[in-house]
Amino acid sequence: MKEVLVLRDLDCIKAIAHPRRVDILKTFDKEPLSAKQLSEILDEPHAKINYHIKTLYNVGILELVEEKIKSGIVEKYYYPTANNIVISKKIIDYTLVQDEDKDEEYVSISNFEDTIESFYDAAESGNLNGDSILECGNVLLTGDEIAELRSTLQVKLDEIISKRDNSERENEKKHDIVMFAIPSQENK
Repeated sequence: MKEVLVLRDLDCIKAIAHPRRVDILKTFDKEPLSAKQLSEILDEPHAKINYHIKTLYNVGILELVEEKIKSGIVEKYYYPTANNIVISKKIIDYTLVQDEDKDEEYVSISNFEDTIESFYDAAESGNLNGDSILECGNVLLTGDEIAELRSTLQVKLDEIISKRDNSERENEKKHDIVMFAIPSQENK
């Protein structure tokens, strides 16, 4: 099972948008369930639950994990394909500003969305771990202190890059390094 499944097309979003399908996903715990079991738990007709399961299965949100024959009937057991399901922000990529060079605010929004996609990609492929993330929340800083942090990070990164030789190194992977200082909307 994947840790994260990122929904990147409208068919997937449409499939998960139905409230009963969300209920179905929330019903799963540690074990796969059949349509019959889900219909009993959710007190819905088997045919309705089966329809919703097939919709979720067809877009890859549920996976078929087992088939059992009971009294000559094949009972299919399903389970979510990931522990977490998120909707990609790139699905709606709309802006009135066509020339990104004209407005720095829109460039940073675009960069932020690209960073989120990179994060989702790394999480989906299992390449993201706790060592990759440094989070410092609720830190009171001035604009000058943020500029100093940014400059310090850039100097250190440049120093690391300049020290290496051009030979291939073991365990080397390409990384996106991002620093966001996001002002909180809460009162101090």
